[in-house]
Amino acid sequence: MGSTEKQLFFGTPGDYEPMAYHAACFGSYRGFDIELAWHIASALGCKLEVVDTTWDTLVQDAKANAFDMAIGGISRTPQREAELTLSDDYLETGKTILCRKADAACFTSIADIDEPDVRVMYNPDGTNEAFAKANLHHADCRIFAKNVDIPQQIALGRADVMITETVEAPFYLRRFPELAAPLIDKPFTHEAFCVVLSPKCAGMVGAVNRILAKLRASGKLQEMAQRCIGWPPRVNHTESREENR
Repeated sequence: MGSTEKQLFFGTPGDYEPMAYHAACFGSYRGFDIELAWHIASALGCKLEVVDTTWDTLVQDAKANAFDMAIGGISRTPQREAELTLSDDYLETGKTILCRKADAACFTSIADIDEPDVRVMYNPDGTNEAFAKANLHHADCRIFAKNVDIPQQIALGRADVMITETVEAPFYLRRFPELAAPLIDKPFTHEAFCVVLSPKCAGMVGAVNRILAKLRASGKLQEMAQRCIGWPPRVNHTESREENR
């Protein structure tokens, strides 16, 4: 008998280690958010299917029902909250920086980074670019297409600072021991990740929130954070926003 299991399509930009990224050696996506998507799909009685989106087209693709849900280090922003259906927060993060260890003592504040001789690199179209544009007015800011490749650019000396997040920085510190995250305990912002639901799946937001709450209460989210990220950021114990949708 053939399987009648329904497919649940999750869109992801897939360029955000350790949240959701394409692992070439496996020919598939890996990361905290991919595992989370699997838990959500499984709890809904569906088979997970991952499809591509981009930071630039995320809102447009969601509105066009190009996928059922989206995940991959997607921060809650006023624009996304106004235009899309979002789940409850499931993981807190905040903007911070990566730099070379030799330069770590030079960067103790935004003012230290926002200097004409500091080369700052970030990926386009997401909250990293928005943060840089809002806070860096003098630094030599440079856009680099692939977020996952920026740490190596810093390690190679092709830029001085990467705009990153507290869940991402520890992952790269393990990969590039010559890098440092001197401000990781003092993030510039306080943000949270959420699941995006397309219009055709908006009515499932309550079910998704209940799944997230169960994973949180069981300690599974915390275990995933320790294993996938290597540093346990705070898990946000928010009440359901379902009534506000």
